[in-house]
Amino acid sequence: MSPGPPSEAAAAVVLTADDWGRMIALLCARDGDIAGAEDALADAVESALRAWPASGVPRNPRGWVYRAALNARRDVWRSAAARTSVPLDARAHDAAADPDPALAFSELPDARLQLLAACADPAVNPASRPLLMLSTVMGLPARRIAEGMILPAATVSARLTRAKKRIRASGRSMRIPDRSELPERLLAIHEGIYGVFTVEWAHAESDLRHGLIAEAVFLAELVAELCPDDGESHGLAALIDLSSARFAARRSGGDLVPLHAQDSRRWDSARVEVGEEHLREVLRCGHIGRFGLEAVIQALHMQGVRTGRTDWDALLRQHDHLLRIAPSLGAQVSRAAVLQQARGPQAALHALDELPRSAGAYQPAWVVRAHALRALGHSFDADSALERAISLTTVASERRHLERERRRPRGAQPGPIQAEP
Repeated sequence: MSPGPPSEAAAAVVLTADDWGRMIALLCARDGDIAGAEDALADAVESALRAWPASGVPRNPRGWVYRAALNARRDVWRSAAARTSVPLDARAHDAAADPDPALAFSELPDARLQLLAACADPAVNPASRPLLMLSTVMGLPARRIAEGMILPAATVSARLTRAKKRIRASGRSMRIPDRSELPERLLAIHEGIYGVFTVEWAHAESDLRHGLIAEAVFLAELVAELCPDDGESHGLAALIDLSSARFAARRSGGDLVPLHAQDSRRWDSARVEVGEEHLREVLRCGHIGRFGLEAVIQALHMQGVRTGRTDWDALLRQHDHLLRIAPSLGAQVSRAAVLQQARGPQAALHALDELPRSAGAYQPAWVVRAHALRALGHSFDADSALERAISLTTVASERRHLERERRRPRGAQPGPIQAEP
């Protein structure tokens, strides 16, 4: 290696969200010390920034960073403090030190599920669990989490800081539970898996086989396999499978293609079949919850695209049921979009007017309002609503789509809106 400029070292040491989450899962898989793993990884990145400008960037930057963090964790495990508080199992701790970093990374899917289960510990504040999962386990930045949860980024950062301080102050590690404890933690695990899927879905541009969307698909399938008689686990897997099956059709030349305009021939038919099989398993289990209902809604929308005949009344019934068992702002806005097709744009506007104040910062609510206003011929108000939606849009492809909608001739009717995951 030859010395390189600081900028080269800084570029090489950047870890993707997937890299960060995978390394954290490896580093704390043995003792559940999430805070310790984060500190070790952050220190390793700082060490790289100091060392690489002089020594040169190594051929495997990720492996270098992981190895440095792992060495720091091994020092802790072997320290006098650790020996007096936790029995040292050299075989267990050294098992995390795989000499081939690529091999170590390939072992992570199960380890990451274990870490999600650790964050779902009933002793952890319920409001903090999804944040810890998305930030620490999945490696998502606070800004991205805030967008997905419709919260200010400062609020997410503050909650994460408080949660980690409480864990450190308690002196307890995030213990990795065994399989028998999985059922009591399923609800939180479901939320974590779906959370990372929805947050990443809007931003994913590359091959679905890579990155955190692929990880969410894998984890949803794994949970359904581990809990074959849990209807919601199958419901989550169905929802993610049916949504991800449309990945290739959701953009054209980098531009967003709404569900109603997608070419169903570009959908992944094998993934659709898997999702539909999970839906049948939901019925077999005899219980349908939030994720099962959202999967049914997704399936009805997709059937409408394939056949050209969407059953809006059936969709409205499913949304009403969903709001009874799992009310949320997203479900209310999605129902308003369906209501426009089933009962007319005035009914949709009435439903939007009844939303809570927080809807003022929720981009989909303004999109649905703009469509309803345009359908009523209120072009000026529709343009204003679209302007507000564009101002709240952070994804470039969505922004371009809305700007095209704004340029449509006045009086032109937009297509129906279907809910994305």
